[in-house]
Amino acid sequence: MKHKLLLIIAFVFIISTGVLLYFQFTDNKSSISPVILIGLDGADWHIMDPLIEQGKLPHLNKLIQGGSSGVLQTFKPTKSPVVWTSIATGKSMLKHGILDWSFVEKNNIEVPYSAGERRVKAFWNILSERERSVGVINWFCTFPPEEVNGFIISDRFRVSVFKFLLDEIVTFPSRLKMKLYPHVVRIKDRKYQKTIREEGIPDYLEKLRKINSDIPESRLPQIRNGQIYVLQDKSIENISLFLQDTFPVDLFVTYLRLIDTTSHFGSISVSPGLRKKWEEENQNFGMPTPETEKLLYQEMVSFIEPIYTYMDNVVGRIVEKASEDTTFIVVSDHGFNFSEVGYNHYNTPEIPHGIMIIKGPSIKSGFRLENAHVYDITPTLLYLFDLPVGKDMDGNVLLEAFREKFKKRNKVRFIPSYEGPQQKLDQKRSKDLDKEALKELKSLGYIK
Repeated sequence: MKHKLLLIIAFVFIISTGVLLYFQFTDNKSSISPVILIGLDGADWHIMDPLIEQGKLPHLNKLIQGGSSGVLQTFKPTKSPVVWTSIATGKSMLKHGILDWSFVEKNNIEVPYSAGERRVKAFWNILSERERSVGVINWFCTFPPEEVNGFIISDRFRVSVFKFLLDEIVTFPSRLKMKLYPHVVRIKDRKYQKTIREEGIPDYLEKLRKINSDIPESRLPQIRNGQIYVLQDKSIENISLFLQDTFPVDLFVTYLRLIDTTSHFGSISVSPGLRKKWEEENQNFGMPTPETEKLLYQEMVSFIEPIYTYMDNVVGRIVEKASEDTTFIVVSDHGFNFSEVGYNHYNTPEIPHGIMIIKGPSIKSGFRLENAHVYDITPTLLYLFDLPVGKDMDGNVLLEAFREKFKKRNKVRFIPSYEGPQQKLDQKRSKDLDKEALKELKSLGYIK
């Protein structure tokens, strides 16, 4: 009898322990909520704040009011591939190896920087290695696409608005691109004008001619390409919404650049009288006076409003599809400022910092961030996924944004480094895609 009783006690103990361990494991798994990271290249508080006050960015404003937000400090050179790679790695350009828009190979051929030149792991590598699923869409320097626990739609995929890249490996898995082509808005479809009208985006070349008939010849290709950039971002939006529905992942990342590409020709929209005043003050002081700068921003807000409202709608559509426990992060790599070099973000006397918005179950509501930096995004993502931060990263977890209760339960942990053996990328470049990328960079004035 005693023997049977001991067996029953042992059996109950084993079952109880098993149940306890099961629920402990499932609780830990369920406590890690999904995260959505949205990159809005060039988004600037100088433009967003007035539009929010006018009630024209309701979706972004809802994230701001329900979460934490502030300036996202960036660095020089404020060049998109450099900064977006720092955002993705938490490391400086000297560590990650993406130093510019392009470089000259040993055979004296200029090529754009790509994933093959990145020397350290990005957050999609780190999370994949630790069995978190990731989906990355259109991020800078993601071609050729790496193998991940999820999917990558590389930044070269957007060329699909011209032609379907049947012979190019522009996605991981490679077969995924065939599922995406029905969602691409192509120029040859003759539907692009309808798409632009539906989103409320004007023909900027026509709009600029009404404001300033004397448009520099060098800017015409960039302005004409404005509608191409709309189609690219519309295609990225369509793909993002499709993948969000079809292939759910722990970390979903998408990047949109229409604010940046449109802003670059926005200074042409300045009215002649104000432009003259701006130029005179540049000659005398090296920059516009605060009074003139305020007027310049007012005109810029009026000009670029349709682009910001469209991006706000994209954010709203992504948020609408997400689960209630999702943490949302919206960032830009830089803003813009008015200086002697025009309305710009590189080669300017002052660094034009970007935006940062974070909202989720563990995030403070209505809180103003004071010390956010582009290096902090990857450490913060790792913290959200209960992973340690690499001590060799240059950023920190944005603890000021988190609720006290969450911070007490979740201490920041560290690891010396995540670096180590990395998968070898196919270093074979695509001449056609490199050519398209360089053409685009030249039209935007990034390279000569």
